[in-house]
Amino acid sequence: MLNSVGSDHEDPPIPKGGVTDMSYSTVLSTRMSDVNTFAAAFNDWGRDRVLSQGPTAVAMSQTMMGGDRAGEVNFSFQWDSIDAAMEGLVSLNNDSEIMNLYGRCGVTPLRRSLGRSIVERGTTDGKYVSMLMVRSDATDDATSTANTDVSWGNLSAASNGCRWGQVVAGGEFTGMHFMVNWTDSLDLFMIAATANFADPAVQKIMSDYNVQPVARSLSRRL
Repeated sequence: MLNSVGSDHEDPPIPKGGVTDMSYSTVLSTRMSDVNTFAAAFNDWGRDRVLSQGPTAVAMSQTMMGGDRAGEVNFSFQWDSIDAAMEGLVSLNNDSEIMNLYGRCGVTPLRRSLGRSIVERGTTDGKYVSMLMVRSDATDDATSTANTDVSWGNLSAASNGCRWGQVVAGGEFTGMHFMVNWTDSLDLFMIAATANFADPAVQKIMSDYNVQPVARSLSRRL
């Protein structure tokens, strides 16, 4: 499953009201023994080191609630292309200082996935992140944008921003869609999410495109 977070320090501003240029996310999911030391290094020098290798943004988070993935630490990278992601990841894996930090903090990589961002709204500011995975029929990007805007009208009551996309390479999640929301209160966000699912317009979209929620995870930014 993809897990993605961001903030105004990590992701570029999302253009207001429009579909962004084609972009991709890679997410590295890990377990680690010393989260605090790694997070301190990431916020001190690690973020800038990663950005020097090609990604347009990078973020670190920890899944707090998400079934057997609870406790995993995730690194989300934004890239302009899949080729850029492949080259950048090789460079990061060859960075001796980053690999040394992995060893000192007991990092065990678990999986890496690739997703395509289709439409984004708002900003990536927020203490917490909700990631919803769904199965649905294939749609063109213009339809996805229109459908996302219907949900965003409800979710924006408690969400600072959202990203709708599709998993390109992610094991059993390949082909599924994802909705990421950034928020400062998960309590308020879940109220908005409940209202969104109860909206007749959203229910019609879900029926028309056979949208079936599969899993949700809740994370904290690090």
